[in-house]
Amino acid sequence: MFDFEIDNVEQSASNLEVERGVAPPNKLITTYLERPSRWKRIIRWAVALLVIAGVAQEAAGVYYDRKMTAVVRQVTGRDELEVTCRRVWDELLNLRANEGWVEWGSNQASLQFGVCMDVDRWTDDPFDDDHRIAVQILTHEMAHLVGHHNEAQTECIAMWALPRTALALGGSAENGRLTAQWYAAERNPLLMPEYQAPGCLTG
Repeated sequence: MFDFEIDNVEQSASNLEVERGVAPPNKLITTYLERPSRWKRIIRWAVALLVIAGVAQEAAGVYYDRKMTAVVRQVTGRDELEVTCRRVWDELLNLRANEGWVEWGSNQASLQFGVCMDVDRWTDDPFDDDHRIAVQILTHEMAHLVGHHNEAQTECIAMWALPRTALALGGSAENGRLTAQWYAAERNPLLMPEYQAPGCLTG
């Protein structure tokens, strides 16, 4: 009888809350749990932004891949050669410190995404140091693709080929020569000994 009376009291209280427009406690808890929390919204927005950023970078990457590949093929005359601009997510697993490289025996060169961006911007500002270095890196890897292995010789060949790379990028041969002269004087001497090519443009 006592238990029955308690149950009746609880039921009456619940009915009274409903009549007054107040949800029972269990309903309040369920409603609260079903509400999207601030963190859930933040996570959704973060995921959405990451997806948008990934799609945008992939679109830019495809553009850079095609442009770098077109330059290499135009300069070398070899249509089987390709250039890949590595995406940010590729670099997360990349243990190389190189800004560009070629696997021996491969027809494909790999460049860091930032290098491809700077190459693309070279014609807009051919005297920017980062842009000049990037064009040299592209031309250096181009020389590797056609069979040159020795790093110092490859650096020298790339400096001589810079005017042709400049033309393929839509710039002028003169700016390509100025880039090569600047690189030979200012940057190549700072590289590791096996990459240094002293007297390359004057020898």
